[in-house]
Amino acid sequence: MRLSNAAMGRGLMVLSIGTRFGVLVLVCLLALWTEYLNLKVGYGNARLVELSAGWGMRLFYEASDAFFSFFGDAVVVAQKNAGMTWSIRVGGVPFTDPVALLSVLLQGRVPELGFALGVLLPLLLAAFLGRVFCAYVCPASLLFFAIARVRRLLGSFFYFFDLKVGQSMAWGVLCGSLAVVLYWGHGVWTLILPYFAMGQTIFHSIALGALSVSVYSLVVFTILDLCLGLQFTCRYVCPTGRLLGWVGHRARVVVRREATRCVQQCTACADICPLAVSPTLDQTRDCSLCGECLVACPTQCLSIGRKSK
Repeated sequence: MRLSNAAMGRGLMVLSIGTRFGVLVLVCLLALWTEYLNLKVGYGNARLVELSAGWGMRLFYEASDAFFSFFGDAVVVAQKNAGMTWSIRVGGVPFTDPVALLSVLLQGRVPELGFALGVLLPLLLAAFLGRVFCAYVCPASLLFFAIARVRRLLGSFFYFFDLKVGQSMAWGVLCGSLAVVLYWGHGVWTLILPYFAMGQTIFHSIALGALSVSVYSLVVFTILDLCLGLQFTCRYVCPTGRLLGWVGHRARVVVRREATRCVQQCTACADICPLAVSPTLDQTRDCSLCGECLVACPTQCLSIGRKSK
């Protein structure tokens, strides 16, 4: 039985929330596995771990030890999983943010081979599916997704600005940040990239027991989204989103519109889109395939499919 377009949209929304939540869990695990590695190398004994870090950490230590030992030497296997959202290894497979590679190259350094190759998957995903990183990978966009719901709810009682500044702002953030990198190093990205700020905050709180300065960036992003516009950070600030949107401007899988069923004056899909895409104008650039427009469309004239030539 074929799903309706609205049902497909709801399915995509559930999937996107689930995958981003999964990435969030993975970031937490990577922070905990850093502590596991320290305890494994330092103590190598569950009882000593309990005496040092408590019974909760002992349970996590034993579970992680059993999991990693299933694949080989626990320490070696655990070391194949590390990093944060801008540069991460899962099972030894590297995934690299294109902005991270640009940052390294700008400083005149030769990137390690695995780090450089890790950029291929994000770029291929963007080239084929568009800006799906924002809807299916970025854990910070879960925060912005929630803020958008709060903003709509409060919009019945309060007036909120809907500031539109154009795509050039994110390009300016990217170029300006790259210039700052030349003087202050890569650490500046923990304040500018929303997902990196979230990853840094989580890592510091779990592995080090302290808040990172990046938490202030998350507060700023929250204020921007709540006060200036629907998912303002994703639309106009995040340089990675803008870069991947540019890479995916000719994506092969897109939101398609059946023009004969589309109501000419209807703007339901454009109003709900978190990235300011207008399917009524057959726009596909910056589309993250989140499915929200499929749910909102009153005539069900929108669907997901291969881009027509």
